[in-house]
Formats: sequence, C-alpha cells, structure tokens
Amino acid sequence: MDLTLNLELGDRRGERGVADRLYRELRKAVLEGRLGAGEKLPSTRDLAGAHVLARNTVSHAYEKLAREGYFQTRRGSGTFVAGQGFEIDRNAWRSTRDSPSITPWALRLSHSRSIVPGRKLVYDFRPGLPDLRSFPIDTWRRLAARNLRSLSNDLGGYGDAAGQPRLRAAVARYLSHSRAVLCGPEDVFICNGSQQALDILGRILIEPGTRVAIEDPGYPPAVAVFRAIGARVIGVPVDSDGLIVEALPRDIRVVYVTPSHQFPLGVTLSLTRRKALLAWAKRAGAVVIEDDYDSEFRFRGRPTESLQGLDRAGSVVYLGTFSKVLFPGLRLGYVVAPEWLQEPFVAAKWITDRHTSALEQSVMADFIEGGHFGRHLRRMQRVYQERQRALLDALARWTSNDISLFPSSAGLHVSGALPAAFDVAELVSRAGESGVGLYSTEPFYLRHSKPGLMFGYAACTVEDIQEGARRLGVLLSAKSRSG
Repeated sequence: MDLTLNLELGDRRGERGVADRLYRELRKAVLEGRLGAGEKLPSTRDLAGAHVLARNTVSHAYEKLAREGYFQTRRGSGTFVAGQGFEIDRNAWRSTRDSPSITPWALRLSHSRSIVPGRKLVYDFRPGLPDLRSFPIDTWRRLAARNLRSLSNDLGGYGDAAGQPRLRAAVARYLSHSRAVLCGPEDVFICNGSQQALDILGRILIEPGTRVAIEDPGYPPAVAVFRAIGARVIGVPVDSDGLIVEALPRDIRVVYVTPSHQFPLGVTLSLTRRKALLAWAKRAGAVVIEDDYDSEFRFRGRPTESLQGLDRAGSVVYLGTFSKVLFPGLRLGYVVAPEWLQEPFVAAKWITDRHTSALEQSVMADFIEGGHFGRHLRRMQRVYQERQRALLDALARWTSNDISLFPSSAGLHVSGALPAAFDVAELVSRAGESGVGLYSTEPFYLRHSKPGLMFGYAACTVEDIQEGARRLGVLLSAKSRSG
C-alpha cells in the first residue's frame, strides 16, 4: 500500500523532530479514517524509502503507536492498524468555508435517492425491478468475453457520440417492429439510460422559466431534472385513460408522458387521448417527450401504437431503456429524435460524456442480433403474465374491500387506490414488520396526494405474491376492526 503523509510542515531538523512529526501524521491518519481498522501498514523499509527517512525513525513511530494501541505487530506478517474501532473525526479535514461559487442549477438540485426505498424483505412488491434470476447471464458473459478477446479500435478507442452503428440499427429494427416507431438507424441515439436522455433533452429544450407539464402523479426523476434546469413544472391530472389533455395549460412548451404504462398508476393513454395530445402539441408548438419505459410487456388487448408512430408533425421525442427489460445495472438507453433535434442532441451528448460504453453497446448489439433479446422477451412475457394474474387474483381475494385497482394491461407493476384519508405510512410500516414490502403512491404526486399502493410483481415468485397479498389482507382486516 502506498501511504502519502504530510511531513513537509514543521521543523524536520533532527531525528527526534522528524520522528515526532511522523508519529503525529500516522496517528492523525488513523483518527481521520484514512487508515482503517485491520489495514496493513507499509514496511518500515518501504515507508522510509518513500519519504526519505531513516528506517529507525519509522520503527520508533510504529513502536510508539503500537504501545498506545493504534497499531498491532504480527510476527511474520507486518504491522496493522488495530482492530478496535476509533472515534473518527472526519470534520478535522473537511473545509468549513462557504461555497460562493455554487450555481443556481446546483442549488435547485434535489437530493439524489431512489424513488422507492430498497429493503430486504421476504415478500417484496418493489416496483421497477425485473426478474434478475431469469436473465441469461451465461449468454451475456459469453458475448462479453468474445468482444473482449477481439478488442479492436472500435471498442478500445473513442466512439461515436450518437452510438455504435450496429446497435442503432438493431434498436431501429426492434422499435419499428414492436412499437410501430417510425425510425431508421440515423434517428436512434444511444445514451446511458433514460435519465441521461432526460438531462440532455432538458438542457436542449428548457430554459429557466419554461413551463413543463408532467403527469400528476408522475415520475420524480423527470421532475428533478426539469426543476434543476429551471423549469416551472406543472402537474396535469391523470385518470383511467391517462393524461387528461383538456387540462393542459396553453403556454406549456414541453410535455413529459409515460403513455404505455403510466408511472405510477399503470394506466394506458387511450388512443383518443393520444390523438388529442398530438393535435394539441401541433397547435401549441410544444414538444412531447414519450417515455416508453416498460412497454415491452403487454398482457391483454392489442398493442397501442406509440405516440411517435402516430406523430406527423415532428413533435414527439421517443425514449426507452433496456434497464427494465434486462437488468437495471445495464445503463443503456436510446432516444428516437426528430430531424430538427438530432444535431444538438449529439453535440450535447458529446459534451456530457463523449460516448456510452463501447463494450456494453457491442455486447447489446450481439445480444439482439443473435436472437437472444427476442427469446428473453418472449419467455419473460409468459413469466410476467403469470405473475400479474397471480397478483390480481390474490389482491381480489384478500384486499378487494379496501384496494381499488387501476386498470393495467402492461408493464411490471399495478397500482391501487385506498380510501380517502387512509394512513398509508402506518400500513407500510406494519407490513414491513410482517415481511411484506409495500410502496406508497403518495410521494409521486406534485400537488394533492391521494392514498394508494404500487405492487411490483416481476421479481416475485407466484408463491411469494400469494403469501404477501394474504399478509396484507390480514393487516387490512385488523385495521378495519380496530377502527
């Protein structure tokens, strides 16, 4: 281990002064947490050589710290920081000055946190999490290894900010067939997940004071991005047919929607509403950002065309992600941009991070081209349909008197409304004590929140879904009896 110490300050004249300085610096490193419990120290020879000290000077400092309980010497192994905990004073090295250079953008940032808390519970209805156990990891590992073995300039050098041509072409084919998106490879741009896409689009389309409409309830990370840029975010109500287009104010410049599976209620924007929204956007000269975040899975009825596929005015920017389909750690998303937006989008992407990981793009292209992506989707379609049916049946059996489910024929979660003034926080807490993970919809409202719950089922087994719903039913029954 290389250990950098500040030995230039103070008087270094004489061996005793140097030894004292070294002792204080080592002790300070332990108390500040830079040297952790159990961590091995450099040998006296190595530390002396690195700092141009006499070896005896280092030995004396080590011995003194060992006598005081900070270090431990193990015969044949070396010197280590003592295993017992020390009270670490991290404020000793933190700056206390004000930060006058913080920009208004930085001041508008909200705390970075997960939109739903992560908890380790047996029966966890956490939304937004696919079934990681069913992902064909061996296939992915083999494709990744093959790409690494044939590392070329395309993978090892700087890449195109727009994305690798093979992946752009594969995504264009997939979207054209599965979502009726009107695009070619030249219209598709690869980014690090939908969140980066939103950030780039926000910087291009929004100035401080721009009025942006978002579904209410809606997706908090989108709200956070738009507010950080300085937008005035306006909540527009949602009903069983999705966004209420008639409620859109006239002076809105950007509308963000999740039409295929509204987040968090799970409803689908009806075809009538889709056409009305596009007509409104054309009249208003507004841009519609269509986030099709988990549209791949639909269990009832015919697939509804994407807004982008219906658009003839160039009003819609379409974005999606592979995170919900494959695994969240894969930060690969895509944007289908109208022609007028393409050049500034690529320029902004280049400035942001130059390009998305070339290796992950190449593996994803192989995954799609080899048919693995399609096979995985077809398999998970059957799995998720069975789990959604199990959830709906179990909730109908155990909670039908208390929870009114919103219609949902797609995606990886369903939501339900609870009676007015219901104490959702107490129910979530009691459910957690019972091993059941519940998630409230109340934090997703911009204005007047309504009590409700989200039920993610993708990562749950059928048996866990049934038992979790039964335990929830028991809690609701007990709450009804108590008042």
